[in-house]
Amino acid sequence: MCLPPTHTWTLKGQPHQHRVRNRWGSGGRINLIGTLCLEGEGKRLEYSVIEGSCRSGEVKDYLDALAEQAQPEGKPCVVVLDNASFHTAGMIREREGEWEARGLRLYRLPAYCPHLNPIEGVWRRLKGFLMPRRFYDSVAELKAAVLHALCLLGAVEVPCSLGDT
Repeated sequence: MCLPPTHTWTLKGQPHQHRVRNRWGSGGRINLIGTLCLEGEGKRLEYSVIEGSCRSGEVKDYLDALAEQAQPEGKPCVVVLDNASFHTAGMIREREGEWEARGLRLYRLPAYCPHLNPIEGVWRRLKGFLMPRRFYDSVAELKAAVLHALCLLGAVEVPCSLGDT
């Protein structure tokens, strides 16, 4: 989102790259984890906001919350995952059987095929059209812009305890 670069490179033969400080320090990151629910003719975007880096613990917590929702409804839920390291981690693979028993099935895309995942179009629309293209003076300002764009999409937050692992 038009953020300044955080790394630069040195001449060939120099030992290290130089770190370029960003405005917000190491905590200046907002990530979204989400699902696009296809029900009949309708679609519903569900999400959780992750402040900081996305790791397998946050993905596990999100999938736990989806499995909680899937079980009472009795409808099978299929979650499409790409090959990000936090989707393929052992922690996620170990829980697959438990989630499947609760009605949540994971489907992994082939490598380098984000075009097969319908939610990628939603993220592209959110970042490319619904959010103002500018620098944000604070993480709070960036988060407010992200939440406003999600509101325009009619997205619903998934209540889960992200990061409690």
